[in-house]
Amino acid sequence: MNARHLILLSPYRLPTQSTLYVGDDEVAAFLNAYAALWHPAALALALPAVSAEPAPAPASDLFDQDSPPSEALPEEAPEGEMAPDYGYSSGESAPSADAAFANLPALASPYDHEQPQPGHVYAVPDVPPLMLPDDWEERVRAAGAVAFKATADRAKTLANLKTALSSLPDEGTARLLDLPPERVAPFLGIGIGFLQIEALFEAMSHDNVLATAEVGHDVASALAALEGPEPNDYRPSLQSAADRLLAAREVVYAVPIYLVDLALLDADRLDAPWPPALSKGQPCNLVACSALLERLGKEQPERLASLRELLAGDLVEVCGGTYVEREDALLPLESQLWNLLKGQDAYREQLGQDVKVFARARFSFHPQLPLLLQTVGIGRALLLAFDEAVLPAHRSPMVSWPSLDGKQVDSFARAPHPADTVQTGFHLAYHLHQTIMQDQAATLALLHRGKAPAPWYDDLLELSRFAPVLGRWTTLSGYFNEVMTGDYTSAASADEFHGDYLTERAGGGEQGTPSRYRAPNPVSAFARQQRGRRRLDAAWALAALLRSLGGQVGAVEGQPFEEWLRKLEDRFESQQDPTPEQLLQAQDLAAAALAQRLIARGQENNPGFLVLNPCSFARRVALDLPGVAAPLPLAGPLKACQIDGGTARVVVEVPALGFAWVPKTAGPAAPTISGRMRLADERCVRNEVLEAEVDPATGGLRAIRDVRTRVSRMGQQLVYQPGSTMVAKSIQTNSTGPAYGEIVSEGAILGPQKEVLATFRQRFRAWIGRPVLDLRIELFPTAPPEGYPWHAYYGARFAWRDERALVLRGSNGIASVTSHTRPETPDFLEVRVGRQNTVIFPGGLPFHQRHGGRMLDVILVTPGETAQVFELGIGLDREHPMQTALGLVSPVAVVPTDRGPPHVGAAGWLFHLDAPNLVMTSLRPAAGGAGVTARLLECAGHGGPAQLRCVRDPVRAAIVDARDAVLLDAPTQGDAVQLEVPANDLMQVRVEFA
Repeated sequence: MNARHLILLSPYRLPTQSTLYVGDDEVAAFLNAYAALWHPAALALALPAVSAEPAPAPASDLFDQDSPPSEALPEEAPEGEMAPDYGYSSGESAPSADAAFANLPALASPYDHEQPQPGHVYAVPDVPPLMLPDDWEERVRAAGAVAFKATADRAKTLANLKTALSSLPDEGTARLLDLPPERVAPFLGIGIGFLQIEALFEAMSHDNVLATAEVGHDVASALAALEGPEPNDYRPSLQSAADRLLAAREVVYAVPIYLVDLALLDADRLDAPWPPALSKGQPCNLVACSALLERLGKEQPERLASLRELLAGDLVEVCGGTYVEREDALLPLESQLWNLLKGQDAYREQLGQDVKVFARARFSFHPQLPLLLQTVGIGRALLLAFDEAVLPAHRSPMVSWPSLDGKQVDSFARAPHPADTVQTGFHLAYHLHQTIMQDQAATLALLHRGKAPAPWYDDLLELSRFAPVLGRWTTLSGYFNEVMTGDYTSAASADEFHGDYLTERAGGGEQGTPSRYRAPNPVSAFARQQRGRRRLDAAWALAALLRSLGGQVGAVEGQPFEEWLRKLEDRFESQQDPTPEQLLQAQDLAAAALAQRLIARGQENNPGFLVLNPCSFARRVALDLPGVAAPLPLAGPLKACQIDGGTARVVVEVPALGFAWVPKTAGPAAPTISGRMRLADERCVRNEVLEAEVDPATGGLRAIRDVRTRVSRMGQQLVYQPGSTMVAKSIQTNSTGPAYGEIVSEGAILGPQKEVLATFRQRFRAWIGRPVLDLRIELFPTAPPEGYPWHAYYGARFAWRDERALVLRGSNGIASVTSHTRPETPDFLEVRVGRQNTVIFPGGLPFHQRHGGRMLDVILVTPGETAQVFELGIGLDREHPMQTALGLVSPVAVVPTDRGPPHVGAAGWLFHLDAPNLVMTSLRPAAGGAGVTARLLECAGHGGPAQLRCVRDPVRAAIVDARDAVLLDAPTQGDAVQLEVPANDLMQVRVEFA
């Protein structure tokens, strides 16, 4: 029988040192054509028949760069039998056995085969059309050759091959045409390895030392073994071929190549099959939040059980860390920590172990994330965005990712290639060459996200079952254990992290494609989340203050208060939407219990109001106290009072983590209150710190000035993007003092044709003694915005005078210089000119867009937004803007009392933090015992010593992590805990009392 030659006709070759831009269909047809030529039926036409005994695999040292591989000796025919016939006549000189076994599938240019050669099998991709003679198919038949079409569909290509080969006279291959796919797949795996290794030699500019003839001999032995009685008799021969491919690859790269397989658990397709690697016994990494695993356990418990078995066998690594996938980077710090801690608890419950590698399917990274991960006990992370979000660029696959305080997590930063596209398989040798040449450990990552992998991926898995020719599959924990960090980077800035949450939530996009994360109220939901979170924090803080006094809040609904509050917190954070009344109830229960303890020894029959401050800084708060008929004396904590129809509008100064008591009646000897200054006139509201002028034409803010320099700092208008005009219809002064000044403007936002797009009502209010202008915006669109949310929205536009001004944004409490066109922050935006700073407090609204060098929009209403009322603020010369930002969204508990003041005085503190650069984000009763746990965030970028003074002398203090594990003891002196807080650090202190 004459040996046939297996030829792929194509103008393309695998990319090696540069990428090649070819259409998906063309690439798929190319790969499928080559794979089809490795079908056993085709190989049997090309390779000589041999016995089933595999040739011995050579040691890797035989493949030396300077000497060719040893040649295999030709087979000797047993006595009484004829030698194998390789199809050459007696008049020809027969080639060596090596030449015969080297007759493996090859690539060729169509121009070299315009005249088909006898005894050839041609694979012809259907795209691109080859430049061949019009009668080329007739020439193929005339020459006794065979040609078949290769398409983008693997199954159809193999069917075309079988049809073409079945038309041949029976050459002993008919039995191989109907082999089951599982017996064909290993040959295709060897084929892709052969193709990629040859391309890798070219990419590395190295002589090809692949023992082609020996590989061919092994493949021929495997073909012979297909006839054996055992179904897997052929595998040892293919194992030998794979070992030869591995030995050849080790000539150019002798250490392991790592293959990291990543799969995202799809919330919409929980019943989707596990990644194919698992069925082939290769490790895989699954990215899933614990809430998805909980759903999986409820809906498909058998799949969760199988996942636990795979996890126990180290075949899969579940990467995660959070309970729910949401926009954590724009949420309060306490919400982020809840998500991590709740997630860890849920992983232990569902999987029986902690998550070792942090990962998210949805982007939510920020500069302080390594700090939070270390706080909850996670030291490894997947620093990848699986969407179009922006992350810092890293050239090394493994980096040490630091936060601003210096804490670091080892992070995998190699962007994965999609396993479902043929382009990845086409460029595989190129990617291998790049990582071999550039990385300290060659690493290739592949990604699965909802689509079936391309056929080349299955070929790669089949090859890997024999030997790690193109790489060894590994879990991320295994990778971290074996590979050293290749890059130690500096802390990234907030601008280096950006995810387009607005487009996700508002939907639409420039192409009109709806987002899977589309949510109601895409903008105002963040403000509600922040205010609800602060109310929960207030309830916890008040309960902790009571614990420090030796008291405890009573049971609620038959449960201990702390357990009930923890369940309420879980419902709130997991977006099960407890009502605002329930959150208020939690705060009021804790406040009432604390107030009862504080005024237990107060003067009887002396009604008043006890104001409780859950924040770690002193606040001047504006309150409405009902049932007060006469002005109250300005004494002690009361700084201003104004009576409006039986309600007292007051400004009360409340110590940090303390209380202030205000009487309900003035008493017979109460002094008459006289206004110190007129707080509003026809166009301006003012106090001791600022003056705000309302524009009579637009109804917006014409200027805000400090009273010392009288220089205009900033102006404001309401706008509709892309274009509008703000027109005032009325401006009314509602209050001139003595507690506050207030001006209200009403009008419309007009479009280019003077049509009314929306009506508005803006309230400007300045309280005596408070350094912030309160801005309340009520917006009623008649033409709701539609389309791309960054191009179609209603917003509050702020403008300043100097284009050279420095703009900073708050990122989890820490100010960071920003030049981003769309800086996202719910905390504050600071415009700094020299020593002056003007701060915009968006009140939890996170989306902003800059225009030029001196204008910025706070986005209010986008497609899908239904909120109509927005609370903002403008502050002047705020040294610690995060304190002001927290104060604006934090509640103050006011408890009416029938006695008072407390026996220690009208005002006092229960805990005192002496460092203004520290913000206490949380104060909670400690788990077990009579103690509290405080969480402190350094916000100014400079560390140093600090004292936390307590209402009672502590018996012990310790620095703990977020899971309450003791890290080190903290020294105490009297009522003070001595602390040393690093810059930008998050510290947790547990204080225990007798």
